[in-house]
Amino acid sequence: MLGILSTTAPIFMLIALGYVAVRSRLFPAEGVHGLGRFVLYFALPALIFTTITQMKFSEVVDPSYLTVYGLGSILSFLTGLSFSKFVLSDSLARGGIKGIGMAVSNSAFFGYPVLLLTFDHPPTNAFAMCVMIENVVILPLALMAIEYSEGRRHGTGLVTALRSMATRVARNPLVIAIVSGIAISAAGLGIPDVINKSLDMLGRTSAAVALFVVGASLVGNSVRGNIGEIGMVAIGKLTVHPLMMVLLVWLLPDFDPDLQKAAILMAAMPMMSVYPIIGSSYGFRNLCSSILVVATLSSFVTISVVMGLLFQ
Repeated sequence: MLGILSTTAPIFMLIALGYVAVRSRLFPAEGVHGLGRFVLYFALPALIFTTITQMKFSEVVDPSYLTVYGLGSILSFLTGLSFSKFVLSDSLARGGIKGIGMAVSNSAFFGYPVLLLTFDHPPTNAFAMCVMIENVVILPLALMAIEYSEGRRHGTGLVTALRSMATRVARNPLVIAIVSGIAISAAGLGIPDVINKSLDMLGRTSAAVALFVVGASLVGNSVRGNIGEIGMVAIGKLTVHPLMMVLLVWLLPDFDPDLQKAAILMAAMPMMSVYPIIGSSYGFRNLCSSILVVATLSSFVTISVVMGLLFQ
């Protein structure tokens, strides 16, 4: 257990550092957004691109992993949506927002740094496939359900929403880095050493800065609303999502053990940091902010437990 804590403690110490730095005004709150964009648009894409281009094309995409993580995330989303809709009698829009919270991990700012710190040889392709599934499958599916419910009230058609989602996916810097890296890997092209070194230096900053941003982003958010409702989504994200992966890993044919562990671990992360921003578009910012705070704080315990079970 001490070995697990020696891995998780630095993760949450960096998160705490980000929170304290902004809370004490040692780091300006208005700078957090810029720091987040640095990670999202420069550091992480550089790290992903260089890693994927150094892999064989056959090693980048694993159909078994895609199946497990994709189906597990869809089942987690449907669980949150169905429970909200049929047990709590929520609207389809509110249920869809809760489903997003239970099915989309904070892969970029939380999941990838955890992979880097947990594995001796981090399965970068696992993170790349997670990003693709979340942005190409889960989020569009969830937003279609919400837009179907809210379309008349906002005067937005489903076709317009789909076009907007397609544009957002195409402009996502992580998706661009993944697709570019896969294309170069498939073509068997090499990257000049000078460019590789520059990208490598940039990519090395991603893990620490991403975790700092996670903590800094919690400043100003508080827990307000129905505690039962908030706890249901937070606990669902941290337990139901990874349990779906465990179930599918058990039911489906075996594949790379490291990728099996990565699927479970990535699913055990809190929801994405932009969750409140998505929620605010439909009037659920306070609910989503509260869920994000509870899930992020609770994940110190749940991630430690998951890692203890996976790496014992």
